[in-house]
Amino acid sequence: MAHEYCFFLHDESARILVEYERAEAHVVKFKFRNKAEAKKFNEHAAKEDAITAMRAGGYEAEARRVILNKITMAMVSDCMHHIYEALRCLEKRKVVVALNLLRKPLTDSLLYLSWMLGDEDEFYHAFTTNSPRGITSSILKGKRGEILGKALAKTEAADVLTAEFIDKTLFDQANPSGFQKLFQHAVHLVTVQRVELQTTPENFNFIFKNYTDDDLYELVYYALPHALLYVSHVIVGLFEQIAPPEAAGKRAFQVRSILGLYLVEGDENEAHAVERLAGLAEVVLCPDCNTALKITPHNAGRLVLTQSFLCAACRRVQPFPFSWMFESE
Repeated sequence: MAHEYCFFLHDESARILVEYERAEAHVVKFKFRNKAEAKKFNEHAAKEDAITAMRAGGYEAEARRVILNKITMAMVSDCMHHIYEALRCLEKRKVVVALNLLRKPLTDSLLYLSWMLGDEDEFYHAFTTNSPRGITSSILKGKRGEILGKALAKTEAADVLTAEFIDKTLFDQANPSGFQKLFQHAVHLVTVQRVELQTTPENFNFIFKNYTDDDLYELVYYALPHALLYVSHVIVGLFEQIAPPEAAGKRAFQVRSILGLYLVEGDENEAHAVERLAGLAEVVLCPDCNTALKITPHNAGRLVLTQSFLCAACRRVQPFPFSWMFESE
């Protein structure tokens, strides 16, 4: 189920991106005070660019929103392309290729997205006054924990994740359950700088790895669901800064994404997710045979990831739009 959950998080993030693009929610609109100002703006924009013209005309706040919106849309799109291709590679057991594709969105783009969500003022100031030297990965390394912590605090994922866990999972080279060793070995044939990352003697990293081995696959799916949960919630937070989302849909995503993680983790957390959904059995009937919904781990997964359920009596799959439950909130 871990793979399906990761694709669910990708698909929801991509869906939001497409919806905002289609609605042109990221487009900043404003009215000029008079015709002379409009003429001056057009002349300035023709000589330089629209952002410079907006600033020259006194529209600094609007120019800021244009910049932040454009960065968000472009960077989220780039992340989704990389993550999608990585998940497709994992389906084909091309784990090393998948790791190469995951490295950029999870360890590079994600820090900038988190920075924008956690402290928009600081990011904008650094981007517009000290770029590129003031926003390099080496600069961000010293404040990584702060960036992740501030961003996480603005999401519902803070109920199930910690900034320390995210940091160690994505960036700690000594964490045997994290991504750093996998990323380094996927990118480099030989690694010698740190003991934790060293290539074994008479070997090249992953070159002789049997694609049928499950160990890499299991390592990836131990950490990836948690990482993508954080990514998706950061993305939702950033889009909310562009324009308020539909409330029921947002709440449905928050609940589905967190319950989905519980189901992936299994054991007590799976039981907790099933218990949280148990109340639906009292109100949801199969429209074909009128049998009450039975909440099994399988049906819990269907409800959360595909907004459907399998009737225990007639065995038909029925739709169940999750956002309906939050329409009256």
